[in-house]
Formats: sequence, C-alpha cells, structure tokens
Amino acid sequence: MENYIDIKTIPNCKIEEGKFEWGEPYQDYTPVFILKRFSSSKLENSIILFGENNCKQQLLSLYNVIINNEEFERIENYTEEEFSRKALLELINFYINKNENLVAPWEKYTIGLMEYDYIEYIEKQLKDCLCYVKI
Repeated sequence: MENYIDIKTIPNCKIEEGKFEWGEPYQDYTPVFILKRFSSSKLENSIILFGENNCKQQLLSLYNVIINNEEFERIENYTEEEFSRKALLELINFYINKNENLVAPWEKYTIGLMEYDYIEYIEKQLKDCLCYVKI
C-alpha cells in the first residue's frame, strides 16, 4: 500500500491506499488546504483562502454577490465590515485568472465531495468562520 501527495492538483491531494477486510483495494483522497490568516478582514481573508485553495465556484459566487451589492443577503457570516468593493472585485478576479487552468482534487478524482463540501472542513481546521455564498 502506497501513500503519496498529488502535487498536480491545487490544493495538493494526499492519496492513501488501503484494503477492505475482504481484500478489495480502495483510495482515500484528502485535499491539503493552505490554512492560514492572510488578512484581518474576514471577507478579504475568505477570498484569499478560496483563491489560494482553487475554490473557483466560491470565487465566482462571491464576485457576483459583491458586484450586485447583495453581501448582506447572500454572504454567510458577513459582519457588515467596511470594504472597498473595487479592491475585492480585483482580488477575486486575480484569483479567478490565476486558477483558470488549475485542477482541483474534487475535479480530478471521484471523491464524492465537491468544493462547497470542504468549507465546513476548512472552518474547523482554522477554528474560524469564513464568509461564503451558500450554493
């Protein structure tokens, strides 16, 4: 049985091989997220975390919500903090372009989970709430 890290996905993906009691092999896939604070702004920090971890759907959703001035209604854990709409849109756009040709583990492998399913996992690892759009 072999364990390894797939560095061709962003985030990287830890792959662990095992065998069921009856001998059938299986693989566990665990994304290795970049989990650190980048900004004191909860919204900006969430955007950077999603960008650094290739969460394309969340970036697109946040972009649409912010450009349409719907943050109060649609962003979970948004605390009405002051922000520059233009700066946040530019930051999101930067990450959308940066991640355009990158492949995420949930896109490459049949994991049974999608990008959105990992938000709670990331929050537990950070011991903090993220600002995100429910999909």
